[in-house]
Amino acid sequence: MRISVVPLAFIGSLVISGAFGAERYVAFNDTTSTVFTGVYLAPQGTGNWGPNQALNDKDKVWDYSERLTLRGVSHGLYDLKIVDRSGRACVKHGVDLRKDTTFDIRDADLQDCKP
Repeated sequence: MRISVVPLAFIGSLVISGAFGAERYVAFNDTTSTVFTGVYLAPQGTGNWGPNQALNDKDKVWDYSERLTLRGVSHGLYDLKIVDRSGRACVKHGVDLRKDTTFDIRDADLQDCKP
């Protein structure tokens, strides 16, 4: 009896950890002072922007040095559009979430932003 309980417990723990760990995606704002009011993902090259991920944050903006939980995202390659408080929009191409579940935005990513 003891032999059958241990494998079931092990399998159950794998299922539970997979269910919670695989669907959590997080972005990091590593800029020095930029606050984003819009954070949108689209499958790479499509321009089909999803919902504003900044609304997932408690104050509805993605502050600098803050993590942002992404919802409704699955593994894949994405383009990221971020919009700051002044309305300046930036697009970062090729955000790779095929294996990783995180990415970051740095000041260097903001060089080609448009008003």
